[in-house]
Amino acid sequence: MTCCSKAHEQFDRFANGDVQVGELPGQTLISGKVAWYVFQGPYSELGSRAFPTFWKKCDEAKLDMSGPPGDVYVCNPVCHEEDKQAKLLTIIWCPLK
Repeated sequence: MTCCSKAHEQFDRFANGDVQVGELPGQTLISGKVAWYVFQGPYSELGSRAFPTFWKKCDEAKLDMSGPPGDVYVCNPVCHEEDKQAKLLTIIWCPLK
């Protein structure tokens, strides 16, 4: 069990799946309607794999963005040293019109 098991209980079902539309949970400190994607993988792949996948999925869904994207780290990388960050969770999001 990792030190971020509660985050995994909440977000594992979305990991590397479809882009979601709606509001994020309050603990993310992001409010309003957003497109969001849960990336599960190493921090080193955010730029090369996670963000390109997020943009592709948003384009396919024809979502109308209204601002710059952001990311929220729902896991502490220290919690995933043993698995070399393979199960590290990061939410990529962007506000919608």
